Amino acid sequence: MTDTKTNTKKAEPSKVWTVKKHTIKTALLEFQKLAVTAKKDGKNPHFRSNYSTLESVIEAVKQGNQFGLFFTQEMSYEMLWNDDLKNIKMIIPVVVTKVMHEHDDTIIESRLPIMLAQANMENPQKIGSAITYYKRYTLQSVYGLPSEDDDGNVASQPTINTSKPKVKGEDDGL
Repeated sequence: MTDTKTNTKKAEPSKVWTVKKHTIKTALLEFQKLAVTAKKDGKNPHFRSNYSTLESVIEAVKQGNQFGLFFTQEMSYEMLWNDDLKNIKMIIPVVVTKVMHEHDDTIIESRLPIMLAQANMENPQKIGSAITYYKRYTLQSVYGLPSEDDDGNVASQPTINTSKPKVKGEDDGL
């Protein structure tokens, strides 16, 4: 059953869910049976495409609450050391997404380091955008939400080889 106003899907009444008998794995299975998708309510003018915002992904995964599922997203930091292991070379921010179940101690965790050019690592706006992007995709990943990477099109474009073909008999420099 889907509530068309809120795009919320509910488990069938004939399949009564009793949370106490289930684990995080069975709860995720029941959630995935709903075939929940996040609305593509964001617009990327550069690629003339739509994508699911973090807010719409959160709305979609909150439908797992009916099965006892919940999540947290936090920032952590990884330290990269110089070869001498005495000095820190770089501190990398990491988005940590955890999915938990109210009656199970198991935690499903995704850790994704934010990798930006050094100039962008010193720009709070760029870091904030990257954090939001990474939160969205780690959350979709741990819940198994389908996604079309409309706003990451550049990363998926093939590299075009522009080298000139050799003419038979041409010296190849060896």
